[in-house]
Amino acid sequence: MKKIKGLSKNVKKNIIGKFLTRNNILIRDRVLFCDRLPFFKFGIKALITPIGANLKTNIPVVEIEMSTPFEDLDIINITTDGHISAVWEVNSPHNAFYVTDLCNSRCVMCPQIESGVSRYNECLDILKLIKLNPKNSIGITGGEPTIEIDKLIEVLKAIAKRSPQQKVHILSNGRNFSQIENVQKLASIKNLYLSFGIPLYSDVAEVHDEIVGVKGAFEQTLQGFYNLAKFNQQIEIRTVILRRNHKRLRHLAEFILRNLPFVSHVALMGMEYHGNAETNYDIVSIDPLDYKQELFEAVREYVRYNILVDVYNIPLCLADERIREFCRDSISRWKKSYLPQCKGCSKRNICAGVFETSFVHSNNIKAIKEEYETSSSISHYTNSF
Repeated sequence: MKKIKGLSKNVKKNIIGKFLTRNNILIRDRVLFCDRLPFFKFGIKALITPIGANLKTNIPVVEIEMSTPFEDLDIINITTDGHISAVWEVNSPHNAFYVTDLCNSRCVMCPQIESGVSRYNECLDILKLIKLNPKNSIGITGGEPTIEIDKLIEVLKAIAKRSPQQKVHILSNGRNFSQIENVQKLASIKNLYLSFGIPLYSDVAEVHDEIVGVKGAFEQTLQGFYNLAKFNQQIEIRTVILRRNHKRLRHLAEFILRNLPFVSHVALMGMEYHGNAETNYDIVSIDPLDYKQELFEAVREYVRYNILVDVYNIPLCLADERIREFCRDSISRWKKSYLPQCKGCSKRNICAGVFETSFVHSNNIKAIKEEYETSSSISHYTNSF
């Protein structure tokens, strides 16, 4: 997330507005970056100025030491203590409504740090300021978005009203979908194309529950899958790979084929070492190079079963050459970076890179200097079976 910290003056409550570097008086709810007081002040919600500008005004002001990372028409949030962050980036393909910090699971590797804050109303304010494109998918994330299901419904209906036929992908742990009335409420929303990304960490209930931190989570999640399927909802399964589950990736593929053949997509995901993943590093940590073979075998099984599969968040140099065609440039732009050793890599322009938010990275990351042979891809490999 693009963010900076400044010195706030007269900021009595959080402010959400459109960032601008010139005073376009036709745009309301604007936050103007300037070094002098503008003549036309109507519609200005706040000012961002260099330290020392000392503007005499009742308008909320945040003084900063540096130039801003924001682009014109980014939607930014200003807190009372002077933190400024982009909550919607005008040129980003990875925008999402972060609706809540609250969650009913305690995943051992979750990168989010729960603060107990509900943000549904904030998301409604953001929605008023943005222009949506129904051709592009937007996200709903948290926390657990279904923790306050009626507030989630309110946000989704507001999206449908602003942008009919909008594609919306909801990231959820799926447990609240075990209550079929919750699925009925979501399925009844008109003029939205909903899809759901739900984690399943293992084919073994005890392992999934241990990772999620809640006994019975496996059973609830499976029931949630079946309830969503009853209403013909699009389902993506997401599997974060960690020390506890990496040995059974192929078995999980077989389980999904037998029990969840209606899923539309499977994503196998590398870890972001932040939040709980940093706290529990000794428990969860594993280098992608150490599950290279298991990941290959899992991808091979999904291809065999004709289940759409992708690999997220794993640098190409750490993946088996035969599955590089399945590795996606998946890390959101605001938290993606490359290490010094990535310089000169022939695959950098299509590589996921690493999480800038992670406190540690694999020691095995290195530049790929040569093109790998397409004949060694998994598509060719599976033809021999």
